Amino acid sequence: MGLKASTYVPVLKWRQGEYQALLRLDTATKDHVVPLIEVTPPEWDFEQHKFRKTIDGQLAPFASRLEKKWGSRLAFLDTSLLKPTERMVGGVHPLTYLLDAVRARDGVVIPVTGLERDLAHYNALASAMAVDGQGVAVRVSLDEIADAAFSAALMTLVGSLGVGLSETDLIVDLAAKNFEPLADLAVLVTTLLQSSPTFVEARSLVLIGTSFPASMGEVKLASQTLPRQEWKLYKAVTGSLPKGFRPLAFGDYAIASADIPGGDMRLLKPSATIRYTVTDGWFITKGNNVRDNGFEQYRGQCGTVINSGHMAPSGFSAGSDYIRGCHAKTEKTGNLSTWRWVGTNHHITRVVDDLASFHGP
Repeated sequence: MGLKASTYVPVLKWRQGEYQALLRLDTATKDHVVPLIEVTPPEWDFEQHKFRKTIDGQLAPFASRLEKKWGSRLAFLDTSLLKPTERMVGGVHPLTYLLDAVRARDGVVIPVTGLERDLAHYNALASAMAVDGQGVAVRVSLDEIADAAFSAALMTLVGSLGVGLSETDLIVDLAAKNFEPLADLAVLVTTLLQSSPTFVEARSLVLIGTSFPASMGEVKLASQTLPRQEWKLYKAVTGSLPKGFRPLAFGDYAIASADIPGGDMRLLKPSATIRYTVTDGWFITKGNNVRDNGFEQYRGQCGTVINSGHMAPSGFSAGSDYIRGCHAKTEKTGNLSTWRWVGTNHHITRVVDDLASFHGP
């Protein structure tokens, strides 16, 4: 059974802030969310000149954390951020390891692939799919679906995996596409989604993208509102598709950009920021760097959000309630992971609410 138009597919790096955000969602919101989890590689230790963890150490907690934070709810699982040559001890492919571990805990994940992954990935994927029977998700770019050979390439791929389109979730990921001019991009996407029966025959169709800044250095003011262009695009595309066209689900990268920030963390001085999702945008507050100025400044930033005219009602999300509590000093000022879960939790809740309002009962 495919995803509904009211289903939200947030792309989340599997880090503490993100999985804590999922854990703290209320049950009604969780029922409308299928996260696309991106497994992140081990971090490089610039001081020790080696990775902080082995690939085994990095992936070992995944299945137990997924069970604790998301239970047996459905999720997409993408390992594309790992090096294709990575192998666990004994030569086991990371995808095989993860799917085996999730299966052992009765978890339910749909593996994500693409048109240009390596043979070892496809072999690991096919073996697991034969056991799980959950089908597959294929994540493709705008350039790929614009290629005249796309449908044939997709059919060749899913056929080699032993499934058909009815067992395939098709995820069109614009990533950090230039969304301007938005109207022209909406016409292009709308046209492409009607260009082949492939888009109708797939089990699910999801449109994903992000216009969130790649760096907080792009935020120049103490507080400002930035547009959620991917959400505006989704509404424009959905409104332009013919009546009766198959459900189109929405996804984004929550309160993050598409890429993993790089660089030596010893040299970086991240600013205190609150990323608060509002109607068609993000209200962002930005303070001083936390290394030199600490986290107490978050209390004042919480007041800025509360008094901005954008604050959601009490009880709307765990993230919003934490902002109120921090300002009132009934909650701690936390750390950077705290504010990632706060913003992500509120964002997911807001988008689920937006989708419900947009599509109606």
